[in-house]
Amino acid sequence: MTTQVFPIDRISDAEQTKIKTEIKEVVNRMFKACEIADFEMAMEPWLDSPDLVFIFNGTPMNYQGIEDAMKPLFDSLLNQEVKIIDEKYLFIDKTSVIYTSNCTFLENYKDGHAILSDPMVMQFTFIKIDDAWKVINAVESSVRQDVK
Repeated sequence: MTTQVFPIDRISDAEQTKIKTEIKEVVNRMFKACEIADFEMAMEPWLDSPDLVFIFNGTPMNYQGIEDAMKPLFDSLLNQEVKIIDEKYLFIDKTSVIYTSNCTFLENYKDGHAILSDPMVMQFTFIKIDDAWKVINAVESSVRQDVK
């Protein structure tokens, strides 16, 4: 796991550890929601704002676009298997952090087919709002392939 601090604001090691722990809890909950195909749980930390931007394999979406595109996908899923290979944290300041995960996702669908995303990179920009970490920007890029 790599950690970097953006040169704007020096953050102590103790502060970095605390922030990483908080963000990791949010990320773990999002990935758990993906594993159990719970769309509402997965979206809890996303800022419900038209200014939010999520880029999914080259397609930009705002919050409403995510709901329109991803909720039907989650409804068709049986479950997903997430494997985190590497994680990185870039601290912009004490309330803004970019989290990047190199991972794989195996999507198992209710109709019996499966899709493997490998490699997959997910990047979330978190800001702290009202003492909660919220996703304000995200990028997901992967190579998807059908599997048996």
